[in-house]
Amino acid sequence: MRFQLGDYVPYLVNRAGVSISNTFSRELERFGITLPMWRVMAALLDEGEQRLGDLSRLTAIELSTLSRITAAMDRAGLVLRRRSGEDARAVLIALSKEGSRMAESIVPRALHWESAAIAGMSEDEVRTLKGLLQRLYGNVEGREAVAR
Repeated sequence: MRFQLGDYVPYLVNRAGVSISNTFSRELERFGITLPMWRVMAALLDEGEQRLGDLSRLTAIELSTLSRITAAMDRAGLVLRRRSGEDARAVLIALSKEGSRMAESIVPRALHWESAAIAGMSEDEVRTLKGLLQRLYGNVEGREAVAR
């Protein structure tokens, strides 16, 4: 069997992801935020207040990196960080009013870029694509959990 990079699934997934991320990152510059900051905002908008560890899993951002990102977002007034009343070691993160307003104003742009990425695909194809990507992630994440 001959290896062909152009047919290698990890390469194809990464190539598509990098292209989408780079394009959307330029859009986010107008708002003064980075793509990882957007992922934090989108997760909090969707899921509400989160423990830092749970937010790390939701956003796929390493915990120490996420801690720095949320500290910067706190200084910028986009999120609120507080200690949990139940566990003083746990840090809870929530969108501030300003962060919620900004996130809501970015959502239409995010949906626009998603639409551009899936242009020409039927609803069934999009549903299948999402299912396959979720399964791919589960396969890889499951193997990493076993290896840990």
